Formats: sequence, structure tokens, C-alpha cells
Amino acid sequence: MLIIIGAKSQNYNFYYGNIHAHSSYSDGNQDSLTSLITTPLQDFNYAKQSQHIDFYGISDHNHAQAGMNSPIKFHNGISQANSANMDGSFVALYGMEWGIISGGGHVIVYGYDSLIGWEPNNYDVFVAKNDYTNLWKKINAKNGAFGYLAHPNNGDYDNLLSTTHSIFADNAIIGLPARSGPASSTNSSYSNPSGSNNITDYNNALKQGYHLGVGLDHDTHNSVFGRQSAGRLVVLAPSLTRANILDGLKRMRFYSSDDWNIKVNFNINAQPMGSIYTQSSSPTLSVNVNDPDGENTSSITVYYGVPGSGVNPTVLTSNTNSNNLTYTHAISNYSSYYYYIKIVQTDGNTIWTSPIWYTRNDSITSNAPVADFSVSSDTVCIGQEIILTDNSFNSPTSWSWSMPGAIPTTSGQQTASLTYTAFGTYQVSLVATNSSGNSVLLSKTIIVSPPSTPSITINGNTLTSSSVNNNQWYYNNIAISGATNQSYLATQTGSYYVLTQVNNQCFSKSDTISINVIGIKENNITTDLKIFPNPTSGLLTIEFDNNVNGSLYIEIANELEQTILRTSMDCFGKCKKTVDMTNYPKGVYILKIITSIGVSSSKIILK
Repeated sequence: MLIIIGAKSQNYNFYYGNIHAHSSYSDGNQDSLTSLITTPLQDFNYAKQSQHIDFYGISDHNHAQAGMNSPIKFHNGISQANSANMDGSFVALYGMEWGIISGGGHVIVYGYDSLIGWEPNNYDVFVAKNDYTNLWKKINAKNGAFGYLAHPNNGDYDNLLSTTHSIFADNAIIGLPARSGPASSTNSSYSNPSGSNNITDYNNALKQGYHLGVGLDHDTHNSVFGRQSAGRLVVLAPSLTRANILDGLKRMRFYSSDDWNIKVNFNINAQPMGSIYTQSSSPTLSVNVNDPDGENTSSITVYYGVPGSGVNPTVLTSNTNSNNLTYTHAISNYSSYYYYIKIVQTDGNTIWTSPIWYTRNDSITSNAPVADFSVSSDTVCIGQEIILTDNSFNSPTSWSWSMPGAIPTTSGQQTASLTYTAFGTYQVSLVATNSSGNSVLLSKTIIVSPPSTPSITINGNTLTSSSVNNNQWYYNNIAISGATNQSYLATQTGSYYVLTQVNNQCFSKSDTISINVIGIKENNITTDLKIFPNPTSGLLTIEFDNNVNGSLYIEIANELEQTILRTSMDCFGKCKKTVDMTNYPKGVYILKIITSIGVSSSKIILK
């Protein structure tokens, strides 16, 4: 929870998306036999083609009962989100939905790169089932992490919304949905909106004193990512990057919208929704609605309440048939209120904004800065450039950065750039200054860590990296296309090594090993394998019914035995993949399917 004294305003853009969806890594992609979509990467690629989707989050369940039976899946999901993310055009997020519904409650967690769980051998970080107090503490201890209450019900989260305010929960939770679902929708024409309503839970949280915003969730379990309805969660951010979307969510600069492109500006004294701040004089509220499609506004209603009072918010003011509202609320000195907006369009679409929390303090006439800054990466390699971006409040005019151990060690620029030449844990600090004085020193931690050298273990023809994710396998010093999983089934005698990527600039290479590929029994998987149509005019479907768990590899060779295509897929029980041969010359090809239990070779005719 960020509390601001004074004011800092900024112009924001509007970005539309969803942060609640599931892949086959838990209980999503339930229509995969017809959609042929299973992995988070495929889900992201589908979502980025949906209308009015700028960002998309996959939040797979964290436990085996819902399909997440290994932390490896979770780390693969993070890796695939990194592959799908394209700052500037599409932001891909991967998180988890923690908890169970019965006697518990689901919490969506982002900004956490480890699987939080309670099942034996199925977590990176342990938190006991239904232990929400420790969940909040784990989230708060992780820089940039946050929780979001999914489809809350009465009694969820240890009766969080009807018991004494918890500072741990308040610091961890950034919002809840006004609407959620429909979770099982298979609609892909944007015409199946949710009919749920959690505004009562929103009001309960606000009157208990919680600082949280309101969004809209799809809770997608079939392969219709972004397309079952036109409803969107809208985030205000300076530009479309993953860091900015996560920061907008963290700061509660978002709203729930049934309309997929409406733009809502809600400010108090130039501060955007999500702000918590103190200023002199009474607050002036300003609302502006702009629908690029020209849809009209039926009503704008302002709700307000006293934080922690236990009393539900009520209507402060409203108007009809206008896209704008301005209102000054005359309040007494030292009083505190929160305000949020409900907008209804003439077609019935409803928009709910996150609140602004305002305290009047007339003794404030001029304000020293409140230091705030972001770090481009807080875990880096030697020589990797780090950017420190000033986000301070109250318009500082000068900056003093302290960066001991770095090059350089100090900077007077608003944005600082630095590198480190040795491993270790370092502190970077900022003091911001204007004519009213200096800010309090703000420090953040940067860890410069050596990338651990991966090792390879051999079991038969299977090579396994000690690194769970971000692997690239090499054969005779050439990268093997598609071989990025933790394990690789070698099909040729020769030299192999694995390269692991810690972040965008840190790589580490294993020792090179040489193996003689042991002959493996052919055609012992054909009873579980279907390949169709054959002959094919281009699209070839490969389907397994059962008995295959883990990664399998697909190779296609021409009549000269030259491999022209190599790909892989994760298979857990039934699975299906379509290979596109449309651009290859007509003729006869050999398709080889390689799994941990055997190999199948088939002749394919491309007509």
C-alpha cells in the first residue's frame, strides 16, 4: 500500500486484458481434443490475436487436485510467458491461483517466480493449505508480488472481509473482480458475458479498511482466451510493457468494464484511481468517459465511504446522459474518505472503477518529495546494465543516487544507469529534493549472482539438465530446434551440452558429454498412436490416447533421410498436436515419434 502526501500526476494510456485463465498445466484447455491447444504458449498466441487484448495472464492452479502435479510445469509456464511476451505489442503474464474453494478461497498470485504449495514434492515455497496469513506474508516478502481475490464467497480467506482488518492482507491484496467468468464458456464470438456480481464483497472490503481495486475476470477453462465476452480488466499505464502493467496492477490503477475499449478517467485533484494521499482543502472529483465506438453514457454515480468505519459506501452524487462529472466534496479538516465510480452505458454495459482514498490536511501547503523508484532488474549478472527510474512524488527538481560497489557509484541524473563487476548483494538509494526539502532516503536491494553451471545426468538415452527451466540443448555444437525442456531424449550418437539462461543477459554452459545412443525398440507405442490424415494435403495430426507422460519429440525426414522438421510437445495422458507440412514439396516422408518408452516410424505421403 503506497500512501502519498501531496500530489504527482501523470498521463496514462489504457490497456485491456484479463489475468484469470487456465492452461492444461492445471484444469484449463478442457476442449483441447478439438482446439488442439494445450500449452500456455499456445494460449498466449491465441489471446494476442483476440480483439482488444493488450495483456493476458494465465493463472494455473497450484495443486495436483486441479492438475498442477509438478513445479516443473509452473516454471515451464513462466518460461513460455517470457517467450510470448512482446513489450510494446502484447504482454504475457504467468502466475498461480492458490488455494481450494471448499472451506478456503482462491487467490491469484503474480510476480512470484516460485510455486507456492503444500503437497509433498509439489512446491518450491511451502505454505500450508488454507494458511492465508502466511500466504500474505510470503507475498509481501517478494518484491513486486501481489495477490488478487478470485470469485470471493462468504467466509473465504479465513473470513477476511468480515473480521478485523489485517495489515498483512492489506499490503498483499490489490483487488477483486466485479464479475467473474463464465468459467466453462466455449464461446469465441465475444457474446457470453458474465452475470456474476461481487460488488458486495468490494464494499465489505472497503468498509473494513482494505485498500484494493476492482477488476473483471474471465476465469477461462476452455481455449477461448479473450473471446468469450467483451468484458475487460483495464489497466492505466504509461506504456505497454510487462513492468508497467504489473506496476499498474500493484498500484490499483485499473477498473472493471463490460465494454472492451471504453476509456474512463477518474481523478481527484489530478490523482488517478488507486491513489492514497493527503492534501490540503476539499477534494474535487473529475470523471471523463470516452467510448471510441460512440456508445453513450446513461449515468455516472459517485460512491463514497469512510475507511475502516464498518459502514457501507453510499451515493455522494450522480448525473445522467453525460460523459463528464465534476464535483467538490466539502469535507472537514483531517477527515478521510474513499471514492469510486459506477458508469452505466445506454446498452447496459457497466464500469466500476477502483477507489481513490483522500485525507484532508490543511497544514500542508508545500511538500517535500516522497522518494520512489523502480529497478529494471533486482537480480542480475556481472556486467549487466541496470536502470533506476525515478517515480518520486511531489515534483522533485534534483536527485542524489548512491550506488556503492557499482560503476558509477553516484549519479545526479533523474534516471541512473549502473553495472557491477563482482558478485554480491548491494544497496542502491535515492534522495529526491525540491524547494520544500529532501525526501527520506529510500533504498532497494540488488543481487549480483553467478549463474549456476548446469550439469547433465544420463539415464539410457535421456539427458536431464540440473536446471528446471530455460534450457537449450545442443548436438555437435548446433542448437537442437525445439529442445528446450529439462530433459532431452537423444536420438543420435555424438556430443551434447545444455545452455541455460538465467535472464536476458546471463547464460551458463554445461560440460560437453559424448554418448552412444542405445538402440530402442521400434513401434512399441503404435497401439496408442494415431496419425491422420495420411495421405495429407498439408496438415498432419498426431494423437496419443495414453501411456505417454513427459516430453516427446517429432522428426520428419525426406527421402534422402535429411531431417526437415524437428519439434516437441509435452504429453500427460491424452494429447494431440498438428504439424503443418503445407510448404514442403509433395512426396514421401518418414515421420519418427520418439518417447521415453519407444520410437515409432511411419511413412507419410504429402499429396
